[in-house]
Amino acid sequence: MRKLIARHGQITSALGVFFVSSNVSASEQYSIRTWQSHRNPLQHFVKVISQPIYIKAFAATVLLATGGFMLMPFGSAFSINNLGITMEQLPLLYMITGGFSIMMGPLAGRLSDKIGKYKMFVIGSVLSMVMVLIYCNLSITPLWVVIVINVIMFAGIMARIIPSSALLTAIPDPQDRGAFNGINSSIQQISGGVAAAVAGLIVVQTESGKLERYPLLGYVVVGAMIITIGMMYMLNQLVIKKAEADKALSEHKK
Repeated sequence: MRKLIARHGQITSALGVFFVSSNVSASEQYSIRTWQSHRNPLQHFVKVISQPIYIKAFAATVLLATGGFMLMPFGSAFSINNLGITMEQLPLLYMITGGFSIMMGPLAGRLSDKIGKYKMFVIGSVLSMVMVLIYCNLSITPLWVVIVINVIMFAGIMARIIPSSALLTAIPDPQDRGAFNGINSSIQQISGGVAAAVAGLIVVQTESGKLERYPLLGYVVVGAMIITIGMMYMLNQLVIKKAEADKALSEHKK
């Protein structure tokens, strides 16, 4: 199991490296045509990855990808071998969880606009941390309880993804947005591969199929979420200052 997860992480990392070049190439072509046609794509790439504020955003992306990619590779194995869910029940579990996640997306977006993106991110993070700790410490559990826990946990995850994506999109300047999003997407894929590989080193599968050290994996995920809350706070303050500066400049021009 460990070798399989490590190999999955290596493959995902390799694909992420490939997408760095492909995503940045496409975004750079857009940036060159639209904003800075005189600039060399490589120079623009170097400029984007060397900006301190962009580096902070990329670091936040690394930690945002850590939680999901650490838990997802073991979802089915943990449900069957540790929680007692049968193969026949597994599709029902994922179907219900996925359906509620789809409905949670628009709701999280509206709440982010109403109460603020960072506040929504914190609420989603706290909810996710609580549910991850509960989920990772479960033993044999009835199907309906597993479904409820999964639905609430993924609701918290969606409540993190939506506002964090909106905050990260507001970080780059217009002329850098295409390159920033391309690089950020690639970093997310690479981080997912690395996270899966690291998770494979933590979790151990016994001869009976049961996964051990899963609670430890949950603590690692929660730790990453706590650090991400602090990083997103700094990014949120930067976004607020940037918005105020743009507003002041617009009023000055009037």
